[in-house]
Amino acid sequence: MDRDKFQKMAAKKSDRGGRKDDRRNYKLDKINAVTQKSLAVAAKRKWLVFLIGLAIVAYFLISSNAGGILTKVKSFF
Repeated sequence: MDRDKFQKMAAKKSDRGGRKDDRRNYKLDKINAVTQKSLAVAAKRKWLVFLIGLAIVAYFLISSNAGGILTKVKSFF
């Protein structure tokens, strides 16, 4: 009887350790997924900032009286 009780306790203890590992691995996977998502969003925003900056520079070049080709382009707007 004591031996069965000891085996049940040992099985329960090892099962508890497995659940801890599962929880820990889940949390680590979730952190890694959030990190990857934030890196992807940052890369996307970087290109958006470049495009907005380029548009602002183009607007100021067109709106100023730079002469030449820019006045012809300005006439289209």
